[in-house]
Amino acid sequence: MKRAHTQTNTQVSTEAQTARHRQRTLRIRLTLGIGLAISLLSSVAQANPNRPETGLPYHPQATIPTAAADAPGQLQGHIGPLQLGLQGDLFATYRLVSRQDQLFHEFELSRIQLTGFVSYQSLAGVNITVDTVRSSGSRSYFGIEGDAILPRLKWAFAESTPWKHYLSLRAGIVPDVLLQYAEASWGFRAQGPTGLERDGLYVPGDLGATAEVALPWQLGSFAVQVGNGEGISLREQNNGKNLTAALRIAPLRNRVPDLLIHALFRDGSLGAGSAADRRTSVGLTYASPKVGAGSVATLALGYRGVGDRWAGHLSTWLRAELPACFALLTRVDALWPDVQDREAVQLRVIGGVAYSLPALVRLILSYEGTLPFGALRDQVPVLTEHAFLVQAEVRI
Repeated sequence: MKRAHTQTNTQVSTEAQTARHRQRTLRIRLTLGIGLAISLLSSVAQANPNRPETGLPYHPQATIPTAAADAPGQLQGHIGPLQLGLQGDLFATYRLVSRQDQLFHEFELSRIQLTGFVSYQSLAGVNITVDTVRSSGSRSYFGIEGDAILPRLKWAFAESTPWKHYLSLRAGIVPDVLLQYAEASWGFRAQGPTGLERDGLYVPGDLGATAEVALPWQLGSFAVQVGNGEGISLREQNNGKNLTAALRIAPLRNRVPDLLIHALFRDGSLGAGSAADRRTSVGLTYASPKVGAGSVATLALGYRGVGDRWAGHLSTWLRAELPACFALLTRVDALWPDVQDREAVQLRVIGGVAYSLPALVRLILSYEGTLPFGALRDQVPVLTEHAFLVQAEVRI
């Protein structure tokens, strides 16, 4: 009788241990599932400029990662459900220029940029980005306090992704819907702005709003942007508003998700006289951590404030990471200020090498040549320029 009672107790104990083991296993699986869900959702609506500015939590360029909290040049933390971040960079340049048979050399602080962002779970985020500019125009020395370096708001927008990754809404000083992709693919903003920005085809941002919708099966996205059209330097000067539509397709989304086809059309105006400022762009970009390449062709009706002028532009670039922390970069920008005169072309050629230090600094040595052809040879001031640049990109 005693023996039977002992066996019964042993059986009950074994069953209790089995039940506890099952409960423990269930809790572990549930915890892992919740943790995985949180990790997937936490990257949805972080207004983080380190990623291409698609506004979408999933984008084909997913291999360009959002920087980790402990990444160089970035600080991140949490306060309850809020995630806060601070990041910045500094570009210091030594430039040796040959222009009009004269040599000129200078040290320049090309840019300081600082970004702060706050995101609430996967629903909303706020981004405020400040950078620096000279207070005068190009080749001018008459600005504020002579020619002081001043801070300006580059981006300042609120973002919401109310319907998972299928819809993104932004309002404020919103980023351009094409320029950020070109910049992410080029990867050497420290050397200088992309050809699209430098030659006046696009500006980094504008006061307005953007809505972007993800296409099914991760094929890409479609974005619509409405803005003043005066960029980030001027207030609105007319009643017209710029309307931009941009389509992005990832044709090899499974094998090569970083390859994107871009098509953009913008109907807009500029200045008090409402001069036409239309753009049509098509191109390809590839942007992985090791290799970046792209080519964007643009046709513009309205250029440099002249509303009836047709201008053309083609920018092609390549960067490649090499062993031992080295990298190569090259870019060619061709500008036709008036397409009716096809021989009048401004050609910009850039080539260089970069070396990444173990910590926060990347050094860049590059050559940049600007060569006019046709009627542009007689333009004043002279366009011909040869420059040698030594630059340091510092993540702060």
